[in-house]
Amino acid sequence: MDWQENSEDDEDENWVLNWDRRRQMAVAQVLCYVIYAMYMRHAYYDRDLVDQSTTSLNGKKRKAPGDDACKREFEGIRDAIKNVAEAIREGNAIIKRGQSLVYSEEEVFAELVKMGVGKKLRYKAYTFLTEDAARVRAFFGCPIDERRNFLLHLMYSPQDP
Repeated sequence: MDWQENSEDDEDENWVLNWDRRRQMAVAQVLCYVIYAMYMRHAYYDRDLVDQSTTSLNGKKRKAPGDDACKREFEGIRDAIKNVAEAIREGNAIIKRGQSLVYSEEEVFAELVKMGVGKKLRYKAYTFLTEDAARVRAFFGCPIDERRNFLLHLMYSPQDP
């Protein structure tokens, strides 16, 4: 059973790593799109707007013909970027909710010290807890004032066959 649990943990970790990679790629794609849009605006619109802006008979400048289209295009780009950013935020929130907390060995040991567990029992409890990630999660899931009793119950109660 242990190898299956380890395999499931690896799959969960790989899924999180893949999600993180995909998120980074999405951000890079959005940034490339923004840079491209800025270049296109500079290359085609800004230059053309300066050249095409004409003065009317009464001396006032008129809008260039592509000015409104340019603004609409960039508003669309801005909205698309906002949508991607919001989707990334939502994805991050889902990942945080779905990801179970992983406690390091140092945190387990520090908690045993903080609880005032004696050295002999501390080493035995530390070894017992760190053998199985589910035990660590159960231990930290217990209210702080009940952790010591819960730990003793886990270590010394007869296991179901």
